[in-house]
Amino acid sequence: MFFALVVVLGGMAALAASGQQGVAAKVSSGITVALSPSSRSLDQGQTTTFQVSAVSTGGFTGTVTLSAAGLPPGSSASWSPSSVVLSSGGSAQVTLTVSTSATTPAAKTDFTVTGTSGAIRSNAAPGQLQVQEVKRTFGLSGALAEPLAPGVSRTLDLQISNASGKSIAVTNLTVAISQVVRTPAAVAANLPCTAADYQITQYAGTYPLTVPAGASSMSVLDVPQAKWPNVRMLDTLQLQDGCKGATVQLTYSGTGQAN
Repeated sequence: MFFALVVVLGGMAALAASGQQGVAAKVSSGITVALSPSSRSLDQGQTTTFQVSAVSTGGFTGTVTLSAAGLPPGSSASWSPSSVVLSSGGSAQVTLTVSTSATTPAAKTDFTVTGTSGAIRSNAAPGQLQVQEVKRTFGLSGALAEPLAPGVSRTLDLQISNASGKSIAVTNLTVAISQVVRTPAAVAANLPCTAADYQITQYAGTYPLTVPAGASSMSVLDVPQAKWPNVRMLDTLQLQDGCKGATVQLTYSGTGQAN
């Protein structure tokens, strides 16, 4: 009796195992891709890389071409190698290089990477690119080469000092009058002279203005003199004797990004 019971149970176990094998799912032929690392940070104008793995699933064989979608404006993607050949169950590594520019928006951007081979398309592997705004410190100075007089304009050959060691893309330059200092005689005689007696015309050249490392100026950068900032003393109907010998103090400001 005991022997017969063992035989029956053994048969039941065999049937159960056979049933499990009969319902096993079939893996479809395809491609799986993954990105490493999933996120990178870089400054505007810089380049970074990701490693992309492509794996054959379900016996897939063929040439796989990879592509990226959703990268930010002003950026581009390149692949090395441009495509890979997968054997059944095999894998391959590809380097994705993402290049940004000075105009690429400073923001976090989600993108995806996919692999294709004819009508077969892989999963969309997620990635993220964090582009950071880069601003560089530079110095501005300048002085008028000749005195002003009513109705006379003088150009300002702005001096630009770039100590960053790399070229910068200047995106704004501004000149303003901070103070007009009259002579002691004009002050004693109560003769007025203010910033309203002068007019500033700002730099009219194109942006960005590429400034190399070191000392530069409008003239050194070959900016046409007609585009330089200039200061004009207005010829008004008011008495302007208080402006004789006055010193016009200027302030300068600007913004620039690394190239």
